[in-house]
Amino acid sequence: MLEFNYMLLNYKLLIVQMTYCVGIKAQDGIVFASDSRTNAGLDNVNIYSKMFVHDVGDRSVIIVTSGNLGTSQAVYKSIEKDLKDDSGIMNLNTCKDFDQIASYIGSLNIEHSSPKGINTDTVLLGSTFLVGGQIKGQPLELYLVYSQGNYIKPADSKPYLVIGEVKYGKPILDRVIKPSVSIGDASRCALISMDSTLKSDLTVGPPIDIAVYKKDQKKISYLKCLNTNDEDYSKVCDKWSDKVLQVFDTFPKFNWE
Repeated sequence: MLEFNYMLLNYKLLIVQMTYCVGIKAQDGIVFASDSRTNAGLDNVNIYSKMFVHDVGDRSVIIVTSGNLGTSQAVYKSIEKDLKDDSGIMNLNTCKDFDQIASYIGSLNIEHSSPKGINTDTVLLGSTFLVGGQIKGQPLELYLVYSQGNYIKPADSKPYLVIGEVKYGKPILDRVIKPSVSIGDASRCALISMDSTLKSDLTVGPPIDIAVYKKDQKKISYLKCLNTNDEDYSKVCDKWSDKVLQVFDTFPKFNWE
Protein backbone atom coordinates (compact mmCIF):
# COMPACT_ATOMS: atom_id res chain seq x y z
CA MET A 1 0.00 0.00 0.00
CA LEU A 2 1.97 2.90 0.20
CA GLU A 3 4.68 2.93 -0.07
CA PHE A 4 6.60 5.70 -1.12
CA ASN A 5 10.06 6.73 -2.03
CA TYR A 6 10.44 10.45 -2.40
CA MET A 7 12.14 12.11 -5.36
CA LEU A 8 12.25 15.82 -6.03
CA LEU A 9 11.71 16.33 -9.73
CA ASN A 10 10.63 19.59 -11.35
CA TYR A 11 9.95 20.86 -7.82
CA LYS A 12 7.23 18.27 -7.27
CA LEU A 13 7.26 15.50 -4.72
CA LEU A 14 6.71 12.19 -6.49
CA ILE A 15 5.56 9.08 -4.66
CA VAL A 16 6.59 5.71 -6.05
CA GLN A 17 4.13 2.97 -5.14
CA MET A 18 5.52 -0.16 -3.57
CA THR A 19 2.95 -2.93 -3.46
CA TYR A 20 1.34 -5.54 -5.68
CA CYS A 21 -2.29 -6.66 -5.87
CA VAL A 22 -4.02 -8.92 -8.39
CA GLY A 23 -7.63 -9.82 -9.05
CA ILE A 24 -8.65 -12.63 -11.44
CA LYS A 25 -12.18 -13.42 -12.59
CA ALA A 26 -12.36 -17.12 -13.48
CA GLN A 27 -15.26 -19.04 -15.00
CA ASP A 28 -16.28 -20.41 -11.63
CA GLY A 29 -15.12 -17.77 -9.17
CA ILE A 30 -12.84 -14.88 -8.37
CA VAL A 31 -9.38 -14.65 -6.75
CA PHE A 32 -7.64 -11.75 -5.03
CA ALA A 33 -4.07 -11.62 -3.73
CA SER A 34 -2.09 -8.78 -2.17
CA ASP A 35 1.22 -8.32 -0.39
CA SER A 36 1.51 -6.72 3.06
CA ARG A 37 4.62 -4.55 2.97
CA THR A 38 4.13 -0.84 3.62
CA ASN A 39 6.55 2.06 3.66
CA ALA A 40 5.45 5.32 5.25
CA GLY A 41 8.63 7.16 4.38
CA LEU A 42 12.14 6.09 3.50
CA ASP A 43 12.90 3.90 6.50
CA ASN A 44 9.56 3.13 8.15
CA VAL A 45 8.81 -0.31 6.70
CA ASN A 46 5.96 -2.23 8.27
CA ILE A 47 3.28 -4.86 7.63
CA TYR A 48 -0.29 -3.85 6.93
CA SER A 49 -3.02 -5.86 5.25
CA LYS A 50 -4.27 -4.24 2.05
CA MET A 51 -7.33 -6.48 1.81
CA PHE A 52 -10.85 -5.72 3.02
CA VAL A 53 -13.50 -8.46 3.02
CA HIS A 54 -17.26 -8.00 3.43
CA ASP A 55 -19.05 -11.34 3.44
CA VAL A 56 -22.55 -10.62 4.73
CA GLY A 57 -26.08 -11.51 3.64
CA ASP A 58 -26.56 -11.78 -0.12
CA ARG A 59 -23.14 -10.47 -1.10
CA SER A 60 -19.44 -11.21 -0.91
CA VAL A 61 -17.21 -8.20 -1.57
CA ILE A 62 -13.40 -8.27 -1.65
CA ILE A 63 -11.27 -5.12 -1.93
CA VAL A 64 -7.49 -4.66 -2.22
CA THR A 65 -5.60 -1.39 -2.50
CA SER A 66 -2.40 0.24 -3.66
CA GLY A 67 -1.25 3.82 -3.20
CA ASN A 68 -1.12 6.25 -0.31
CA LEU A 69 -1.34 4.34 2.97
CA GLY A 70 -3.21 7.09 4.79
CA THR A 71 -5.78 7.45 2.02
CA SER A 72 -6.36 3.69 1.77
CA GLN A 73 -6.80 3.37 5.53
CA ALA A 74 -9.21 6.31 5.58
CA VAL A 75 -11.32 4.76 2.80
CA TYR A 76 -11.50 1.43 4.64
CA LYS A 77 -12.46 3.18 7.89
CA SER A 78 -15.21 5.09 6.08
CA ILE A 79 -16.54 1.84 4.61
CA GLU A 80 -16.67 0.29 8.10
CA LYS A 81 -18.31 3.41 9.55
CA ASP A 82 -20.96 3.53 6.82
CA LEU A 83 -21.80 -0.15 7.38
CA LYS A 84 -22.70 0.65 11.00
CA ASP A 85 -24.97 3.54 9.99
CA ASP A 86 -28.67 2.65 10.02
CA SER A 87 -29.89 5.91 8.48
CA GLY A 88 -30.06 4.49 4.97
CA ILE A 89 -26.89 6.08 3.59
CA MET A 90 -25.02 4.37 0.77
CA ASN A 91 -22.78 1.53 1.91
CA LEU A 92 -21.69 -1.92 0.74
CA ASN A 93 -25.01 -3.40 1.85
CA THR A 94 -27.29 -0.82 0.21
CA CYS A 95 -25.55 -0.68 -3.19
CA LYS A 96 -27.75 -2.46 -5.73
CA ASP A 97 -24.89 -3.81 -7.85
CA PHE A 98 -21.10 -3.75 -8.21
CA ASP A 99 -21.17 -0.80 -10.55
CA GLN A 100 -22.65 1.20 -7.69
CA ILE A 101 -20.13 -0.29 -5.25
CA ALA A 102 -17.26 0.83 -7.50
CA SER A 103 -18.78 4.32 -7.73
CA TYR A 104 -19.18 4.44 -3.93
CA ILE A 105 -15.53 3.49 -3.35
CA GLY A 106 -14.49 6.03 -5.97
CA SER A 107 -16.34 8.82 -4.17
CA LEU A 108 -14.68 7.91 -0.85
CA ASN A 109 -11.31 7.82 -2.61
CA ILE A 110 -11.79 11.35 -3.93
CA GLU A 111 -12.95 12.59 -0.54
CA HIS A 112 -9.91 11.28 1.33
CA SER A 113 -7.26 11.97 -1.33
CA SER A 114 -7.95 15.73 -1.31
CA PRO A 115 -7.84 16.81 2.35
CA LYS A 116 -8.03 20.49 3.24
CA GLY A 117 -4.70 22.20 3.79
CA ILE A 118 -2.69 19.77 1.65
CA ASN A 119 -1.21 20.90 -1.66
CA THR A 120 -1.98 17.97 -3.92
CA ASP A 121 0.10 19.56 -6.68
CA THR A 122 3.24 18.59 -4.78
CA VAL A 123 2.13 15.56 -2.76
CA LEU A 124 0.33 12.62 -4.34
CA LEU A 125 -2.30 11.24 -1.98
CA GLY A 126 -4.31 9.04 -4.31
CA SER A 127 -4.93 5.32 -4.00
CA THR A 128 -6.27 2.72 -6.39
CA PHE A 129 -8.54 -0.19 -5.52
CA LEU A 130 -9.55 -3.53 -6.96
CA VAL A 131 -13.04 -4.59 -5.92
CA GLY A 132 -14.99 -7.68 -6.88
CA GLY A 133 -17.16 -10.56 -5.82
CA GLN A 134 -20.81 -11.34 -6.31
CA ILE A 135 -24.28 -10.25 -5.22
CA LYS A 136 -26.87 -13.04 -5.18
CA GLY A 137 -28.62 -13.36 -8.53
CA GLN A 138 -26.00 -11.25 -10.30
CA PRO A 139 -22.82 -12.21 -12.21
CA LEU A 140 -19.30 -12.24 -10.84
CA GLU A 141 -17.75 -8.78 -11.07
CA LEU A 142 -14.27 -7.25 -10.99
CA TYR A 143 -13.45 -3.51 -11.11
CA LEU A 144 -10.41 -1.24 -10.86
CA VAL A 145 -11.18 2.08 -9.14
CA TYR A 146 -8.73 4.91 -9.88
CA SER A 147 -7.70 7.72 -7.55
CA GLN A 148 -9.82 10.12 -9.61
CA GLY A 149 -12.92 8.07 -8.72
CA ASN A 150 -13.53 6.57 -12.16
CA TYR A 151 -13.40 2.82 -12.70
CA ILE A 152 -13.06 0.10 -15.33
CA LYS A 153 -13.72 -3.61 -15.83
CA PRO A 154 -11.16 -6.05 -17.27
CA ALA A 155 -11.30 -7.00 -20.94
CA ASP A 156 -13.27 -10.17 -21.70
CA SER A 157 -10.17 -11.69 -23.29
CA LYS A 158 -7.97 -10.88 -20.26
CA PRO A 159 -10.20 -11.29 -17.17
CA TYR A 160 -7.74 -9.94 -14.60
CA LEU A 161 -6.63 -6.60 -13.14
CA VAL A 162 -3.42 -5.62 -11.33
CA ILE A 163 -2.29 -2.55 -9.40
CA GLY A 164 0.99 -1.40 -7.85
CA GLU A 165 4.30 -2.88 -9.01
CA VAL A 166 2.81 -4.85 -11.88
CA LYS A 167 5.75 -5.34 -14.24
CA TYR A 168 7.13 -8.52 -12.67
CA GLY A 169 3.91 -10.41 -12.01
CA LYS A 170 2.00 -9.54 -15.17
CA PRO A 171 3.83 -11.75 -17.76
CA ILE A 172 2.61 -15.03 -16.23
CA LEU A 173 -0.94 -13.66 -16.11
CA ASP A 174 -0.78 -12.74 -19.81
CA ARG A 175 0.28 -16.28 -20.69
CA VAL A 176 -2.07 -18.26 -18.43
CA ILE A 177 -5.22 -16.29 -17.69
CA LYS A 178 -7.90 -16.84 -20.35
CA PRO A 179 -11.70 -16.51 -20.16
CA SER A 180 -11.93 -20.27 -19.63
CA VAL A 181 -9.50 -20.39 -16.66
CA SER A 182 -10.69 -22.32 -13.60
CA ILE A 183 -10.71 -20.93 -10.08
CA GLY A 184 -7.97 -23.40 -9.09
CA ASP A 185 -5.64 -22.43 -11.94
CA ALA A 186 -6.39 -18.75 -11.31
CA SER A 187 -5.40 -19.18 -7.64
CA ARG A 188 -2.15 -20.93 -8.53
CA CYS A 189 -1.37 -18.30 -11.14
CA ALA A 190 -2.03 -15.49 -8.65
CA LEU A 191 0.49 -17.01 -6.22
CA ILE A 192 3.12 -17.48 -8.94
CA SER A 193 2.54 -13.90 -10.10
CA MET A 194 3.01 -12.69 -6.54
CA ASP A 195 6.11 -14.84 -6.01
CA SER A 196 7.70 -13.51 -9.21
CA THR A 197 7.18 -9.97 -7.91
CA LEU A 198 8.60 -10.80 -4.49
CA LYS A 199 11.75 -12.23 -6.05
CA SER A 200 12.37 -9.19 -8.27
CA ASP A 201 11.12 -6.26 -6.18
CA LEU A 202 12.28 -5.86 -2.60
CA THR A 203 9.63 -3.22 -1.95
CA VAL A 204 6.94 -5.92 -2.16
CA GLY A 205 6.93 -8.39 0.70
CA PRO A 206 5.07 -11.13 2.58
CA PRO A 207 2.81 -12.21 4.11
CA ILE A 208 0.43 -12.62 1.19
CA ASP A 209 -3.30 -12.24 1.70
CA ILE A 210 -5.37 -14.41 -0.65
CA ALA A 211 -9.14 -14.65 -0.94
CA VAL A 212 -11.04 -17.10 -3.15
CA TYR A 213 -14.76 -16.83 -3.79
CA LYS A 214 -16.55 -19.61 -5.70
CA LYS A 215 -19.41 -18.55 -7.94
CA ASP A 216 -22.93 -18.59 -6.41
CA GLN A 217 -21.69 -19.54 -2.95
CA LYS A 218 -22.96 -17.86 0.22
CA LYS A 219 -19.51 -17.28 1.70
CA ILE A 220 -15.90 -16.80 0.65
CA SER A 221 -14.37 -20.24 0.14
CA TYR A 222 -10.76 -19.56 1.13
CA LEU A 223 -9.27 -16.63 3.03
CA LYS A 224 -5.76 -16.89 4.37
CA CYS A 225 -2.61 -14.93 5.14
CA LEU A 226 0.33 -16.87 3.70
CA ASN A 227 4.03 -16.68 4.38
CA THR A 228 6.40 -17.94 1.72
CA ASN A 229 7.16 -21.08 3.76
CA ASP A 230 3.47 -22.02 4.17
CA GLU A 231 2.54 -25.23 2.36
CA ASP A 232 -0.17 -23.71 0.15
CA TYR A 233 2.35 -21.15 -1.09
CA SER A 234 5.55 -23.14 -1.30
CA LYS A 235 4.14 -26.25 -2.99
CA VAL A 236 3.06 -24.11 -5.94
CA CYS A 237 5.84 -21.54 -6.16
CA ASP A 238 8.76 -23.89 -5.42
CA LYS A 239 7.57 -26.33 -8.06
CA TRP A 240 7.17 -23.48 -10.55
CA SER A 241 10.77 -22.36 -9.94
CA ASP A 242 12.09 -25.91 -10.26
CA LYS A 243 10.21 -26.57 -13.50
CA VAL A 244 11.36 -23.29 -15.05
CA LEU A 245 14.98 -24.29 -14.43
CA GLN A 246 14.36 -27.78 -15.80
CA VAL A 247 12.82 -26.44 -19.00
CA PHE A 248 15.61 -23.89 -19.38
CA ASP A 249 18.18 -26.69 -19.32
CA THR A 250 16.43 -28.37 -22.28
CA PHE A 251 16.79 -25.40 -24.65
CA PRO A 252 18.78 -26.17 -27.82
CA LYS A 253 22.26 -24.69 -28.16
CA PHE A 254 23.02 -21.85 -30.55
CA ASN A 255 25.18 -22.73 -33.56
CA TRP A 256 27.90 -20.39 -32.36
CA GLU A 257 28.25 -22.01 -28.91
